[in-house]
Amino acid sequence: MADFTERIHLKGKAEEDIYFAKLNRKLIAALREKQTTDADPKSDKTRDKDNTSHTVQK
Repeated sequence: MADFTERIHLKGKAEEDIYFAKLNRKLIAALREKQTTDADPKSDKTRDKDNTSHTVQK
């Protein structure tokens, strides 16, 4: 009986590990994309932050 409960516990741990591994991969990919866009000054995403000639709308 202990083998069955141990297997269930290990299965749950494996599923949790897989879930967090997928989440980590997504977060790493997003971080790499952000670093790439921050390093490229011609990117549309960074141009808005760096452009100081904005006109202020009232």
